[in-house]
Amino acid sequence: MSEVRVNNITGENSTDAVKFTKGITVTGIATVGNVSVGSSVTASTLFGNGAGIIGITAGKLLRKTFYTITRQSISSPAAFPNDDTAPQIDEGIEFFSQAYTPSTANCDLYIFCTAGIRERTNVADDMGMALFISDNTNALRVVTEYNSAGVVHGAIMTIAHKMPSWGVSAKTFSLRTHKANSINYAAFGYAEEKYGASTHASLFSIEEIST
Repeated sequence: MSEVRVNNITGENSTDAVKFTKGITVTGIATVGNVSVGSSVTASTLFGNGAGIIGITAGKLLRKTFYTITRQSISSPAAFPNDDTAPQIDEGIEFFSQAYTPSTANCDLYIFCTAGIRERTNVADDMGMALFISDNTNALRVVTEYNSAGVVHGAIMTIAHKMPSWGVSAKTFSLRTHKANSINYAAFGYAEEKYGASTHASLFSIEEIST
């Protein structure tokens, strides 16, 4: 097998496309301005933010991203109003926020998050958490839990939400709590700092599914 090494290959007048009659195997990272193929591209990794992706079959997972919701104490818990309106972005107490830029406008975002919403002192029987996005004052989704027995003092709450991509600009997701004064504390009657902060940390994940 022979080998040819050159710094550059151009057409006869410096503008003609160079045609290769056989397939080319490239190792390492190849940087090109444009790739046009007749059928498919196979790669173990595709780099870039995906903003220019077109022609992706609907339902394909484009990207999945995870963030950590830490264990934390809330010194002054606040409540969502006790009425039949959506919680507002300035109500309750924010305990998580994360800026996010979708890779493309042609996808749906699936948001999943879970957190231990608890009391470490006797502050409330009912508790909740709500998901917000920075350009909307209304909660996207809210979950609640009620305990009147006086022994549970909170719950593991989960939110799942689907929404269309807004494009490739940044917006910020946030989570706010209703009445609780601790997030991801251990449940021993009143919530306590047990078993380590990292083991109690929970996840906020976003999946991008092509539309």
